[in-house]
Amino acid sequence: MNGVASTVMRNSGLNYKLNFGLDAMSIRELAKRFEPNMELAEQLWSENARECKILGTLLYPKIAFTTQKADLWLEDCFNPELMEQLCFNLLQHLDFAAEKTQEWIQSENPEIRTAGFMLLLRLILGKKKLPDLSLAIQQAEKDISTDNFRLKQATERFLERVKVD
Repeated sequence: MNGVASTVMRNSGLNYKLNFGLDAMSIRELAKRFEPNMELAEQLWSENARECKILGTLLYPKIAFTTQKADLWLEDCFNPELMEQLCFNLLQHLDFAAEKTQEWIQSENPEIRTAGFMLLLRLILGKKKLPDLSLAIQQAEKDISTDNFRLKQATERFLERVKVD
């Protein structure tokens, strides 16, 4: 446990029932000790403990993760770090990731749109299969002036990256 990091996270709004304050690399190292396991990943995700949730994203067998499960887990992402970990550790590696970005970017819910842009950016950075970006660019240009900080940040990052490529 890193008590200082845990306290800083809690004071920054990352409110979990339990937070050990481990950095992402330490959690990834811990995950290497286990084989992918759907039941274990589901149990870890159901816990209100930061490290358990992140481990769940690392241990869920990618072949077994469904589009419905992606929607359900996204609903459980109550902070930006968890949304980023879900996209980075799991969603970007799935065959349906490009389609999910299109669906989520068109959502009325700004948090879901944020996840769509986060996932799309991960696909771009990972040089993965991409959808047609015209819809995403059009939506990002609308969302860049939003009052929602996370959505604005995600769209800015996406648009910056698209302009580079």
